[in-house]
Formats: sequence, C-alpha cells, structure tokens
Amino acid sequence: MAHNKTTLIAAALSAAFACNGAIAAEPAAPDTARRQPQIDKIVSEISPQRIEATIRKLVSFQTRHTMSETESDTVGIGAARRWIKSEFERCNAQSGGRLQVEFDSHIAPVSRRISRPTEIVNVVATLPGTQDAAKERIYVVSGHYDSRNTDVMDATGFAPGANDDASGTAAVMEMACVMAKYKFDATLVFMTVAAEEQGLLGAAHWAEQAKQKKLNIAGMFTNDIIGSSRDEHGKVDDKQVRLFAEGLPVEKEASDTNRTLIQTGGENDSLSRQLARHVKEQGER
Repeated sequence: MAHNKTTLIAAALSAAFACNGAIAAEPAAPDTARRQPQIDKIVSEISPQRIEATIRKLVSFQTRHTMSETESDTVGIGAARRWIKSEFERCNAQSGGRLQVEFDSHIAPVSRRISRPTEIVNVVATLPGTQDAAKERIYVVSGHYDSRNTDVMDATGFAPGANDDASGTAAVMEMACVMAKYKFDATLVFMTVAAEEQGLLGAAHWAEQAKQKKLNIAGMFTNDIIGSSRDEHGKVDDKQVRLFAEGLPVEKEASDTNRTLIQTGGENDSLSRQLARHVKEQGER
C-alpha cells in the first residue's frame, strides 16, 4: 500500500511541477525529456514509512467524525486536527519557516447531516510562490481527514477511516513536508478538510472564501481513498493510478459555451479533463 502511495505522489508531483514550472532558480527540463531530475529528487524523499505511520496515527483517534469529541487529546476530530496542525508546524520549522499553517474554521448550521451547529475546521498549509509573475497563481492539493462508520450520524462509534480518507490525508501531509524544503514559482496549498462525509462542508467553505477573495486557483487535486491496489474481486494492479476527472459540471442553466459543447459531444474538452490528460502525460514521463 505504501509503495503505491509513493507512485501516486510521484504522479501528482510530476503534474504539479508541470503546471507550476520548475523549481525556482533552476532551469526546466526540455519537454522531450523522459525524466526530470528535480522531480526525481523530491520523489526520492517521499517516505512510505512516514505515510504509513501517519495513517496509523489518524486511526488511533478512534473516530474523526465531524461531530465527535473536540476536547480530548486522544479521541475525536478535535485531537486529530490539532495533531495534523502540529505536524505541519513541525515540518514548517524543519523547512526554515516556508509554510504558512493555519486553521480555516466556520460554524455549520443544522442540516440533513449536521444535528447541531458544529465548528468545521480545515487545516491548511500554504507554500507561497517565489516568482512575482506567478505567485498569485495557486494550486491546491487536498484530502479529507474526517471519517464515518455505516451510520453517518454516529459521532461516537469506532470509525478508523484508514482508507477513507487517512490515506489521502497522509499523502497531502507528506507532500507538504517534503515540498516545503523547495521553492516554486507559484503558490501551493496543502489542505486537509473536514466534514466531507457530511456533505463536502469544509471544502465548500474554503472554495467559497477563495471565490470571494478572487483567488486565482489554477488547478486542484483531491486525494480520496488512495493507494489501494486490490479491487473488490481480489485482482491486484499496482502499476496504474486511477484519476477521476469531471466532464462538464451539472448546472441548472448551462452557459452558451457549455450548451454548445454538450450538443457537439465536446464534454471531453472541459478544463478538468484537460488537466487529467496533463497529469497522465507528466506522470508517465
């Protein structure tokens, strides 16, 4: 499992470099090159052992349900988010203070999957870009750290969530810690979000704030249930990474452009699909 996570991170890093440009102050490899030395160097620092340790630590909180315990230091989502933030801060100290680590919090009102007003807290680590012409361009990578068991409203039952989604959270944390040691032209945001299982509430809040601030989000990757190489039938495929990319978003009133794309079968020309093709190409390199 850890090996496959490393493979996935390698593909994500390759795509991030390709979108973001080379490491600041270093020339980019030619497009025809099969491998890029700076990517190889960073990927070589990704630790399967650290990823596994992170997953086991997240599981140890017993449940990370959005409405679970917040005061305990050992059980519940409060303990989990404080530990994630402390890990980002530890990596920040080791990287010379490059990361900006913070909680992104809001109160969610009662809704279909929220039985009482609840604080939703994302843990965000931002690596500012270094190039004046590119630092306002932002690339986001995320995973959700909340978990659930079969009953989505059960806030106390055991819900380890190793796959869903300690796996993605661990990958995001590992990438942040490794990549914080390097400089990039554009800004990278490493984000672990909450309340995904209750309706994407944490991510939606951050996205709305980004929209209000008119941030230039040039690309976004989310990691949810990653690193599993065995399917439900027992077949093992540890040589490929599956990437899901949305076609045209479902909207009540489609724009003229989207309507034309739908009518002409041009759904695969969406920005999301183009980004997916780019990831595939760079990952294969």
